[in-house]
Amino acid sequence: MGKQKGDGARSKTRPSSSNLSASLLQSETASVGFGGYVGSTRIDMTSTTEQSTLLDIDSEVTQHLRRVSKKDPTTKLKALTSLSTLFRQIPASELCQIAPQWVFEYKRLVQDNSRQVRQAAHDAMANLAFTIGGLAPHLRSVMGAWWLGQFDPFTEVSEAAKRSFQVAFPVQEKRLEALIFCGNEIFHYLDENLKLTPQTIHDKTAPIEELEEMHELVVSSSLLALASLLDVFIGTYLQRSASENGCFSDGLDLKNAAKARSSAITTAEKICRTHKFFQEILKSRSSRVRSAVYQVLLSFVKYVPQVFSEGDMKIPASIVLGSFQEKDPTCHSSMWNMLLFFTGKFPEAWRAAPLQKVILPRLWCFLRRGCYGSQQASYPCLLPMLSSMPPGTISAEQFFIDFFRSLWEGNSMCLHSLADRVALFRAMKECFMWIVNNASRYVEDGLCSIENFRVRLIECIIFKLLWYDYITKGKSYINNGALVDKDGALATKSIQTTAQNIQVKPLPNYPKSFMQELGNYIIEILSSISTLDPSLLHAFSDQFQIESLKIIQLSGDGASLECNQHMDQLSEFFSLLGTRLMDKGENWPLVYLARPFAAKSFPLIKSMGSPPAVTLLSIIISFFGPSVLPLESFVNKGGESHVQFHTSYNQECQPEVLLQFFKNNLVKWCLCMYDYSTSSRLDLLLAFLEDAYFQSQWDWIFGCAAEVENESVEEDVKTLSSDRITLLATLMEKVRYKFIDKKVLKKSRGMLGFEAKNWYSMRLDAVAVAIARRNTLKNPSCVQFLRCVLGGAEEDPVLLISKEAARLVIEELLKHLTSALMESPIAWTKYASSLILPNGIEDCLQTNKASLDETLQIANFSAQVLDGSLFCLKVLDDNFEIVPHILAAPIFLDWETRMSYKSGLSSSSLDLWEIDDEAFDKIDIGSAHYQGKSTDEISIDQADEGTAHDNAQEQDDIRLGFVKSVQALRSRITYFCKSFSLSSLNRLRWVLIETIRCAVFQEDVCEAQKIVLMCIEWVMEVMDHTCRDQDEEQQMLDHLLFLSDDCPSWAKPPALGESKLSTLKSINVPSEADKNMHTRFVMFVERIGLALGKDKLLFGSLTKTSHITMENTSNPIRNEISSCRIWLAVEVLCTWKWPGGSAVEYLLPFLCECAKKDPGHPQQIMVNSIINILFTGALTNSALDNFYPLNAWPISAEEVDKIEEPFLRALVMLLAVLFKDGSVWTKPDASRLLHYFQKKEFQNVSTVNNFTRIIPHILQILVPILRKRTVNLEENNQDFPLAELDTGNMQKNTCQWLQRGLSGPPLILCQMGQPDIEEWVRVAVSCFPLRSVGGMETLMMASAANISTQERELLLALFQKQASQEAISGYHALAAERRASLATVSNGDIRWEQARELSLARLMAVAIGYCWQEFGEHEWVFVLAQLRKWLESVVGHMEELAEGIHDATRVEVDHTIEYVEKVVNGSRDFPMDLAETTVFVFSLLFGFHNLDGAEMTSSLNFLKAVNWERAEIRAFEDILRLFFATGLAESIASSSCSGKAAGAVIALSRQRDVRFWENVAAIVLCAPSRAREAAMRAADLWGLRKGGINALYAILFSVHPISSLQWAAYNFLSTDPVQPFGVTKEVLSSQSEESTAENGEADQTTDMDSSSEEPSFVRVELHSVLQTPPSDLLKSHLTADNRVRYLLGWSLFLTRLQAVPSLSAARERMVQYIQDFGSPSTLLDFLFQHIPLKQSSSPGLKKKGNAAVIEATSAATAARQSAATNSLSFAVEALWPIGIEEMATLAGAVYGLMLRVLPTYVRDWFTSLRDRSAASSIEAFTTAWCSPQLLADEFSQIQAAGIADETLSIKANRSSREVIAIYKKEEAGMDVVIRLPSCYPLRAVDVECTRKLGVSENRLRKWMLSMAAFVRNQNGAIAEAVHIWKRNIDREFEGVEECPICYSIIHTTNHGLPRLACKTCKHKFHSACLYKWFSTSHKSTCPLCQTPF
Repeated sequence: MGKQKGDGARSKTRPSSSNLSASLLQSETASVGFGGYVGSTRIDMTSTTEQSTLLDIDSEVTQHLRRVSKKDPTTKLKALTSLSTLFRQIPASELCQIAPQWVFEYKRLVQDNSRQVRQAAHDAMANLAFTIGGLAPHLRSVMGAWWLGQFDPFTEVSEAAKRSFQVAFPVQEKRLEALIFCGNEIFHYLDENLKLTPQTIHDKTAPIEELEEMHELVVSSSLLALASLLDVFIGTYLQRSASENGCFSDGLDLKNAAKARSSAITTAEKICRTHKFFQEILKSRSSRVRSAVYQVLLSFVKYVPQVFSEGDMKIPASIVLGSFQEKDPTCHSSMWNMLLFFTGKFPEAWRAAPLQKVILPRLWCFLRRGCYGSQQASYPCLLPMLSSMPPGTISAEQFFIDFFRSLWEGNSMCLHSLADRVALFRAMKECFMWIVNNASRYVEDGLCSIENFRVRLIECIIFKLLWYDYITKGKSYINNGALVDKDGALATKSIQTTAQNIQVKPLPNYPKSFMQELGNYIIEILSSISTLDPSLLHAFSDQFQIESLKIIQLSGDGASLECNQHMDQLSEFFSLLGTRLMDKGENWPLVYLARPFAAKSFPLIKSMGSPPAVTLLSIIISFFGPSVLPLESFVNKGGESHVQFHTSYNQECQPEVLLQFFKNNLVKWCLCMYDYSTSSRLDLLLAFLEDAYFQSQWDWIFGCAAEVENESVEEDVKTLSSDRITLLATLMEKVRYKFIDKKVLKKSRGMLGFEAKNWYSMRLDAVAVAIARRNTLKNPSCVQFLRCVLGGAEEDPVLLISKEAARLVIEELLKHLTSALMESPIAWTKYASSLILPNGIEDCLQTNKASLDETLQIANFSAQVLDGSLFCLKVLDDNFEIVPHILAAPIFLDWETRMSYKSGLSSSSLDLWEIDDEAFDKIDIGSAHYQGKSTDEISIDQADEGTAHDNAQEQDDIRLGFVKSVQALRSRITYFCKSFSLSSLNRLRWVLIETIRCAVFQEDVCEAQKIVLMCIEWVMEVMDHTCRDQDEEQQMLDHLLFLSDDCPSWAKPPALGESKLSTLKSINVPSEADKNMHTRFVMFVERIGLALGKDKLLFGSLTKTSHITMENTSNPIRNEISSCRIWLAVEVLCTWKWPGGSAVEYLLPFLCECAKKDPGHPQQIMVNSIINILFTGALTNSALDNFYPLNAWPISAEEVDKIEEPFLRALVMLLAVLFKDGSVWTKPDASRLLHYFQKKEFQNVSTVNNFTRIIPHILQILVPILRKRTVNLEENNQDFPLAELDTGNMQKNTCQWLQRGLSGPPLILCQMGQPDIEEWVRVAVSCFPLRSVGGMETLMMASAANISTQERELLLALFQKQASQEAISGYHALAAERRASLATVSNGDIRWEQARELSLARLMAVAIGYCWQEFGEHEWVFVLAQLRKWLESVVGHMEELAEGIHDATRVEVDHTIEYVEKVVNGSRDFPMDLAETTVFVFSLLFGFHNLDGAEMTSSLNFLKAVNWERAEIRAFEDILRLFFATGLAESIASSSCSGKAAGAVIALSRQRDVRFWENVAAIVLCAPSRAREAAMRAADLWGLRKGGINALYAILFSVHPISSLQWAAYNFLSTDPVQPFGVTKEVLSSQSEESTAENGEADQTTDMDSSSEEPSFVRVELHSVLQTPPSDLLKSHLTADNRVRYLLGWSLFLTRLQAVPSLSAARERMVQYIQDFGSPSTLLDFLFQHIPLKQSSSPGLKKKGNAAVIEATSAATAARQSAATNSLSFAVEALWPIGIEEMATLAGAVYGLMLRVLPTYVRDWFTSLRDRSAASSIEAFTTAWCSPQLLADEFSQIQAAGIADETLSIKANRSSREVIAIYKKEEAGMDVVIRLPSCYPLRAVDVECTRKLGVSENRLRKWMLSMAAFVRNQNGAIAEAVHIWKRNIDREFEGVEECPICYSIIHTTNHGLPRLACKTCKHKFHSACLYKWFSTSHKSTCPLCQTPF
């Protein structure tokens, strides 16, 4: 049992023994305790009768009693649980029979090392006692263990023991009687426990650590039990119980109680003497044991004191008083209790103990160590300890000096705890004052000696110890009573002391809080001394003045840092004294310290002029007033002034004396010059200000400081020197800090009466305005002065000048800032300047224009002034309009800086508002920022150094400083902007928005996206800082989005104040400038919506709801929805795409959420209005665009992009999203929409033709919804209050449109210029929904559609009309006529022909889907003929494209990409829609194969009759040719000189027709093997530079892949017939390889090693992917294209590897390739970037060792499946669409397959991991998900292989995971056991020889090493490795020589024989071993004879 946590805490909170024993007997709650029984013998043997009786006991109980004696704690616990239950069920008569046996087991169990077992034992005892009613016959035997168990250190165990004791004795008296009855036995039991040692306590076979721990627990519990037992028997409890009751019960009276008490005393004395006062036990290393000893000694002192007094007191005194060596703070509480009680009862112990030699050194060490951490428990005990010491035992003075010094040295342990510091200071104070008050106790020579004793203590302790430490901040030494610096020099005069020399020890460097507390406690001690005897303060005061004056003398010029720190501490000490004087009203600080010191120090301070000394004097004056100085000593004689000081001066000075001294002496001295001490002199000057003379004193001070005599100071200010301005600034700063801002409160002197109005003067106003108007406002002192007089640094601003003067100052600052703004080259800054400057000022600024550097410098200081006085603008907010303008100026400057750097106008690319000062200083802005020049245009001539370089650096510093100041000011302005008045806020917002509009739409900068992003930041900042509610935000947006008539382009916005619904605009061809503005506008709107939220942008402040329908949206809108910005949504939808965004991603998801709202909700109203506007726009403008129609089945986003008309494109995509999956709108909505659109058809005759063009696109979306058979008639959406359009109406409309198509000629006979019939056919076809995937799914959908018989008949008739003989004949006639006329076919004719063919193809697809059962032979012939015709056309087009790419890339030229693009662009005229429809038609026909026999009709018989099987094969071949043609084109282009860039052109061309290629891929996957072989053969024989395999790899690893094509290519490469040569370039004979490998004759003599081969063995395309650099791979994001290609490449390679026979040469070559080129460690690192190793958080799951429990994830499931099936196809197929989860699944599958086919490489990688946490998780993952299957397969292979012959037999043991190989050869043999780990194959197997016969040790060792090597290096099954090992031994018996390098005959990796022989020594080597020898030794000599090989 390991040591449990919390033991120390439990012992720390344990109550005293007396309280504990009382709680055991009185309370119903249990206390802590530990139980156990000492002894290894059973109780007395039972008699024969009892033994026979035991045989009748229930066998189940007997069995459990046997199990209790087992060693396993789990077994014990289960047995005790069962016994506890049985004790409740078995009758008492039967339980009495097993009581003896149970008592014996119980005494063993209570000392078990498992606390759970001990607790269960007590619980079982409680049940037993409850059932049998007590254990009277066995009570004496069990009571000792029972009592001990109640003191177990674990609460739950002691609680259980207590409960069992209370169950046995429910009444308090019964419990006491039981203890008295068994008292002697309990004492004996405890005595025996205390005699135990770790070797005798328990079973000797247990570990020594457990024995020591058990001994510790038993001894500590026994001691506690003994202490409590003494309290029960000898203490007051037994007497109190007897006196209260008179007797106990059953005749037990007071006599028996007295007898028990007497016996207990005798026994206790014996125990104490026997154990020598527990002296040996006290030496225990356990703090629990020592604490128990202290408690038991306390009990002996209380109850058995005679045991100490009867013998020699020296031993117990040494034990008790020597306990100061206790270092464990948990024992100190009990230690002090024992020590104080002992010394209180035996004070003579101080004399008996070796005090000087032992006790006091231990005490001093205890105090110096800070009581070892028990400060709060130990420090309060020091005073009682001192009081208990007899006076004669110590040398008083030396003892107390040593005591306090030791105590003070322990302060280093208290520095970081406030409670510890308080305890230390309180102990110091209490002990010192107790000693001073009781000095007579230690001094017997009379009153004079007492006084001297006190004085010496004050000097040595208070002054030299505490005050020295305070002054030096803990950096001083004490040496012979002198204060010594660290360098050894004396800082002050040595002070004689009677103390002996003490060792020089450094004191700690105290923190500030500690120093302040120390100063306060010194003052408190001095205050207590003054209360006791004020004359004692002279001892401190005299030394204080001497040392303080010396400190002042050392603080002059050139003073060290330590001296200055001493001065600071001295100043702080006087501050504390002053605070004491004010708070407590005590006079002694003034009388004894401040006044004597000031009188002596003032002449010295004035003569020295040291700033620290002057500051000290100002502090004294501030707290104690000017009267602290003897000013009356000032005498004016003959014009010469001198001051005479009298130290005894103690009277208040006269007013005239004060003023005379102030004006004639102090002011002149303080303002004489500006130097380093000016600040301190100004503090002193202000400290002399008195309320009675304040005005005259202040006027005199400012007049002298400014050197002006009247208010006309303009000229005087111009002549002011820099030092004088600095003096003024410093003066005003101190005035504001000390008085106005009330940072320093002078309660004692009435300084709170000083208000701002008292400082006002006309001179101050004039000076402030004059300084602000100076063009040379470049002095930092000017900034400081203006900030002080304006105030505003705090939120409660106070002006020191008038409001008018403040307005003039602010106006000047605005001019300076605007001047800098006007220097910018950005256009909007000029407009912004005109908005904030008053009329006429701009021209004035242009006229008086200064240089750029001077302008920026002045603006910089203006910004600094404003930054420090920003809150003063609140004072001016109500009366002046300049406030919003001055707030806007820094914002404009900040915006200008940010735009300059982000838009590229500056040379730096850093964002200056986000970098730190260090990086800021490294930026070179240059003059380009304000002159419109780029940094490249500005160059400094390298030869021209010196002045030019310095000037440039100075200019850069000016610009950087200006930018920093502006940004700091701007950040502060935005913080409290909303606190201004509403008028100022509105004006500020208007100015800012106007500037933003100008920047967005008028700034002529190419990088519009960056500008828009910056302007959005500005908009958000303006909204956050100037708008206080939603109404203001919407007003701001209205202002921001109100544009001109040129923008927006599609929907006309309303004027300000009008309804926000839009009207359509006529579409005109916009100019380039209009396009740029419109693009910027939409980008701006997008970013606003992302920042604010689209609901806030589009709905505004709309809060009410109203009802509106599609019909009444054109009516006047109610007031409730007037704030909607519908025009904005229409504009974004029609724009469709813009740089960085699109309507699909930005707006459509939001509109879907709006459409989900309840009917009448404003958001749904807006969606309806948008649909209305879009349909109207599409209907109106469709004729303007010659767009090409879409397919007739559900639309995709790619198809929508092909629509050029903006309104129709937006409408189609919006409807597609709304009706997707029926999650937003459903069938009733589709019905109402269609009805609404039909009504629109007839409202305007001019738009009827446009209706037929746009309605097919809408029907593709609505009809699939309307054709559903299930209709929820309860749905009633009120958005469109129209009649429900039922299925009959839909069918009626469809029939009408079909009849219109039938009314005209067939499509192939329609002439150009007559498009009506063709368009109506498109409309009719759109009414029959089909799925885009084709095949059986589409046929099932068509059969389930709600189509009427009439519709089917009309559709069939329409198709039959196209397939009629008349139509075909007419078509051929027209074609012949066209050929005969020899007319040139125009492009229009070609497009018209293609449109007819496309309409016919779509009609054919719909007819097959819905009417195929009615097809006859004629119809099927027509279908197959058209299909063949169209397929040939498509195949010819794609092959021409591939050949064109081949020709364009044959010559290595620089313009290959241009040639490729030209070829691709030239092929765009081909109608890919027709190709897509053709492939779709074939997929429908192929879907007939999946029909059941019951579904076969005569129509399909007709299809078979027209030679469908042959046509199907040809169609498959054609589509496969398409597949290979596009792959060849990309492969050829990628292999050109332009590389992947040219291949990307081909890949991108496929992206335009994704649906077509998806259908092609679906058919390719279904192609039969014959068609695949034919297509591959055709691709290879085509004659191009690349073949079929190259084409497949080009598609698989395409730069712009299509997922379905990738899966088709992977399927091709990973399955037969392509797989054998899809990975490697040649196909190896598996059969020959297997036979060769089995015989071990693999010929490897051709090469030294396979690793020397080139990677030409593997396909180049695959090799390049497998060799992806790890740096590019591991740093990319988890779904990057290179990661996908990497996984697919390895999946191909591993799939091929597992298909190759295990012991074949082909497999060996592939494995060797991995070793040389494959980087398996990179692959595994890569895999575990994707596999999530999530540890389970289930509390019920336990961890074994460090193995984590891994949660089930898709990666884990895939790993298990791939390991079980040897396949990756399931994971590759599920890879698309690419996602993190899908990548993790494939990664897990690859890992599972690697464990099976490449276990060696996985193991090597795993053992090289350095991250233990990752290794643990990987091991747990493998153990949980992969290893069980792999182990099962290994054992299954062993059993299935049946490897057994005369020499070798193999057996498997699944339960123990062992494989046993038994080898016998002639008379030799051995048994080898191979143990597989649970995480197999991550860790190596364990190979052990369990038996050998006739095998030498050397041979055995060699065979075992070879077995381990084969098993470790075999990338296959264990059975194969054993078989190879057997062959190796057989070869040895055959006489084949082993390789001298690897000492094996068969190579462990490639299984070859040693064939390369040295020509000299004739030894043969493995080629692999020899190659490794050559490469590592760097020489080509024989390893044995060293001759050249």
